Amino acid sequence: MMRAGGASESLPVDSEITEVCQQIRPAAEAHAATKYPIFEPVEYKQQLVCGHNFYIKVKVSEAGEFVHLRVFRGLPCYGGTIHLHGFKHPKEVGNSPVDAFVQHLNFDEPKFDD
Repeated sequence: MMRAGGASESLPVDSEITEVCQQIRPAAEAHAATKYPIFEPVEYKQQLVCGHNFYIKVKVSEAGEFVHLRVFRGLPCYGGTIHLHGFKHPKEVGNSPVDAFVQHLNFDEPKFDD
C-alpha cells in the first residue's frame, strides 16, 4: 500500500508506465548523450507527493544494462505534465531492484504559479 510521501513496493510495469517511459525517453537520451537501442521499463515504484514521482528501472541494452529514472508527473490542475527529475546511468548490469532516490536535474523543472 502506498501512503503520501512514502514510496510503494516494487510494482510490475503496466501500460501507464510504458507510456511515461516513451514520453520521457528523449530527455533521458539527451541527458546521457546517447541513443539507447532499447528502452524497456521492467519495474517501478511510485510516490504520492504534490503529483506523483515514479522511480523506474529501464533496460537499455541486450547486455543487461539498466538506468534508473525519477520521473515527476504533476497534478492535473498544473497540467499533469511529466518531467525527468533524476537519472542514474549506467546503474547496473544485474538484478538489483529499483529504489527511491533524490536527484534534481536542473533542465526539466515544472513551473508552478505562486
